[in-house]
Amino acid sequence: MKRIVLVIIINLMLHHNSIGQNLVPNGDFEQYWHCPSLISQIDSTKYWTNPTKATPDYFNQCAPPHLVSVPNNFAGFQQSHSGGAIAGIYLFAANITNYREYIEVPLDSFLTANVCYHFDMYVNLANNFSKYTTGDIGVYFSDTLLLDTLYSTFQFFLPIVPQINNISSNVPDTLNWTLVSGNYTAQGGERFLTIGNFKNDLNTDTININPSCNVPGSYIYIDDVCLTRCGLPSCFTEGNGVTTYYSPKITIFPNPITSSITITSSTNIKEIKVINLLGEVVSASTPAANQSTIDISNLSKGIYFVEITDEKKNVVNRKVVVE
Repeated sequence: MKRIVLVIIINLMLHHNSIGQNLVPNGDFEQYWHCPSLISQIDSTKYWTNPTKATPDYFNQCAPPHLVSVPNNFAGFQQSHSGGAIAGIYLFAANITNYREYIEVPLDSFLTANVCYHFDMYVNLANNFSKYTTGDIGVYFSDTLLLDTLYSTFQFFLPIVPQINNISSNVPDTLNWTLVSGNYTAQGGERFLTIGNFKNDLNTDTININPSCNVPGSYIYIDDVCLTRCGLPSCFTEGNGVTTYYSPKITIFPNPITSSITITSSTNIKEIKVINLLGEVVSASTPAANQSTIDISNLSKGIYFVEITDEKKNVVNRKVVVE
C-alpha cells in the first residue's frame, strides 16, 4: 500500500513539473479588472489590450447571459476551452474593407536571442457572426507596444508580417476548438505578442460555410494562449475531457506605486527583481514567503517590470508604474 501511494505521489510531482512555464500572462483570460458588461471590452481582462481602433471583445461567465457571457453571447454559443472566459475577434468582414480586430499582450519576460519558442492557442468559429471561415491567423512578436506606435496611423488593419502563421488548411469551425500552433526563433528583446489576421482582403482565403448567415464575416473565439520554450510541454494538459491550465496567480498592490509595493503569490516566492526599461536590475530580494512588501521609494518615476520567481521556478513578470 505504501509503495502504491509513493508511486502516485511521484507521478503527480512529475506531472506538475512537466507543465511548461507560460510567458503569456492571463493566457486563459480568467483574470479580469472588472466583469464585462458590453461588447468591445477586451481591456476588462487583465493585461490584454486593443492595438487598433477596432472593437475586440471579452466574454466571461460572470456576465449576464446573452451579450458577453459564456457560453451564450451575441456572437454565438460556445463553452470555453478551459475555465469560463474567452476573447473574440473578427478575422474578416466582407462588408467593411480590410476590417480586422487584434488583441495584444505584454509577455512575462523579454525573449532571448536565438532561442526557439513554441506557441499554442485554441480558436473556435462563432456561429452567429460567421458566414465564412478562414485559416489566416497570425502571431506577431514586437519589442514595442503596437498600441503606442500604430494606433494613430492604422484604423483597423495592421500591415505587418507575423512571425507565426497558421496552416491555411487548419480552418476553425463552429463545433470544435481548433489548435493553432507554431515555433519562433527570437531575435532578442521581443516583449509583446499580437494575435489576428495580418493579410488584407485580397490575400485572405475564405470559405463560405454558412450561406444563410446574415453577418458576412469570420469571427473567432480565442482561449488558452500559451508561449513556452521549445522542447517544454505546453501550458495546459488534457485528460478525461478536462483541460487544466496552469498560470501562477500573482497580485501586485498598489499600482501605480508611490513608496512601497506588496506582492502576493499562490505559491511561495523565491526571488523578486525590479527591472528598469534598460533591463537593469534596480532592486532584488529573496522573501521565501507567499507575500512580500518592497520599498521602492528610492526609484525614479517611470515604468518598471517586477520579475517574480516562485519555489517551483516559475517566472512571472508584471509591469508597474512608479509615480
